[in-house]
Amino acid sequence: MKQVLAGFRVLDFGHYIPGPYTAMLLAEQGAEVIKIEPPAGDPMRSEKGFVVLNRSKKGMVLDLKKEEGKKIAQALIKKADVVIENFKPGKADQLGIGYETVKVLNPSTVHCSISGYGQFGPYRNRPGWDPIVTSTATVYVEQGGTGIASPVFLVLPLASYYSAFMAAYSITIALIAREKTGKGQQVDISLLNSIMAASCGGLVNFEARERVPRSYQQGGSPVYRLYQGSDGKWFFLALGNLAFLAKFAIAIGHEEWLTDERFEGAPFMILPPVNEELIEMFEKIFAEKTRDEWLEFLQAEDIPCGPALSVEAFMDDPQVIANDMVTEIEEPGLGPVRQMGVPVRLSQAPGAIKGRSPQKGEHTEEILSNSLNYSAEEISRLKQEKVI
Repeated sequence: MKQVLAGFRVLDFGHYIPGPYTAMLLAEQGAEVIKIEPPAGDPMRSEKGFVVLNRSKKGMVLDLKKEEGKKIAQALIKKADVVIENFKPGKADQLGIGYETVKVLNPSTVHCSISGYGQFGPYRNRPGWDPIVTSTATVYVEQGGTGIASPVFLVLPLASYYSAFMAAYSITIALIAREKTGKGQQVDISLLNSIMAASCGGLVNFEARERVPRSYQQGGSPVYRLYQGSDGKWFFLALGNLAFLAKFAIAIGHEEWLTDERFEGAPFMILPPVNEELIEMFEKIFAEKTRDEWLEFLQAEDIPCGPALSVEAFMDDPQVIANDMVTEIEEPGLGPVRQMGVPVRLSQAPGAIKGRSPQKGEHTEEILSNSLNYSAEEISRLKQEKVI
């Protein structure tokens, strides 16, 4: 069976993470993706992560601020199934690639706009940088410890990555809808909605639930947090229900914990100062063996736990290798770059990496010639006029 999205053409006007990652996910399920950049290039090119977010695509340079650049983009839109952009609301309209223009040029095109807060509402014109949206969406406050501790910044741009997953999912739904109606539509994805979807369980009944202070970066519950072994290496203990707590207590010879009042409220409602007392007790216990000794012992007892790994260790982890999630791609100027494999697995139509990320404008002439029938003379003129 061919890849599921084979035969679909996607125009990727995105930059940084959300738009490009969305397009990459579609590309590796078979879609033909053309990455269209301004003459200055995608700002993400200065980051090594660019090569992962933009692999499996063709690359084109087009100055959409010039009328002829808009004309070329719109000619490509007439032949496209999907248009992706993650500009601030209104910017795509100025560049001639907004939804109102696209639906006239090609009514069957699915147009996906990714922004910080969405196309409507009081915040639509605010800068949609990931940490600003994530901070607004309670994540930093919740991570730091509700009410009693400083918010904690997350290094991972969670909203950006999750918005790409939501966008790829929504575009696919819109393409299925098109099969039934023959019409395209606008897909409005925001980092705000995406991060809310990622944390929806924690937002339920927030006014009524008891707020447990969690001013501990390693975790506030003594039975669900990070601990260090005697060698200073960290691991996570995840006694997420009473059955696992009982199994753990018996395994390490502390059956008395089964009736110990200090564990009332376990796993997640052990309140201060009791939780601090138990954390200190557990820290002393885990300091008696190395991390790996604890992991071997606990895993043999079927007690949930796992190491806290560095990036280097994670990329060499045997389960990651078994999942075929590490690949190496030769990149100009960088050499072989180890990176993520294809994350989506379909048994009958597996995804595949089509190749490295494109150099800036690498396929511009090819696309103009093959897709739009531009002559060599016309392409030369466009270069001189700095349209491409």
